Amino acid sequence: MVRDILIVSDTHGMATRLSEIIEYRQKLLSEKEVLNVIFLGDGLNDLFLCREYDNIINYAVRGNCDIGIYFSPYGEEIPLYRTISFGNHKIFMTHGHTLNVKYDREELCRAAAAENADIALFGHTHVPTLEYIKKGSIRGVERDLVLFNPGSLGDFNGSFGNLSFSDDGFLFSHGKYHNIVKN
Repeated sequence: MVRDILIVSDTHGMATRLSEIIEYRQKLLSEKEVLNVIFLGDGLNDLFLCREYDNIINYAVRGNCDIGIYFSPYGEEIPLYRTISFGNHKIFMTHGHTLNVKYDREELCRAAAAENADIALFGHTHVPTLEYIKKGSIRGVERDLVLFNPGSLGDFNGSFGNLSFSDDGFLFSHGKYHNIVKN
């Protein structure tokens, strides 16, 4: 079974953009499918404004601009780090500011490795990124690791990410808000 996940970060007040991307993605789903959204911080209030959608499962972490937001409107704690599993894949999620991702990725890689993740998702830099880290290339990283940053939906062009996966493997892609939603 192939599964798709929308990955968003750094909306910074662009709740309308997030809502439009979610609506577009929902149109691509069959009636019984659920849209999985991973939100990597800096705009949690934007995500909470989109809670009226019924068939969405959100996985979120806090960013440095999500000041004072520790819980969702449903009472779920929003952590700085989170690890989730989909099939055979373990995904480590963080905004990245506490792991200094603007300067290098070593702390991020070690944090993901400590969780036995094969995928590390981060935001904060606003730069769409896809990197492959070979096991052993960074001390403490004992398995291959993929790093992915969707960029910023709140920036001028507005970027987001998609993860399609099955038990056999996974595929990442970046998208641009203006290529999806025609104003």
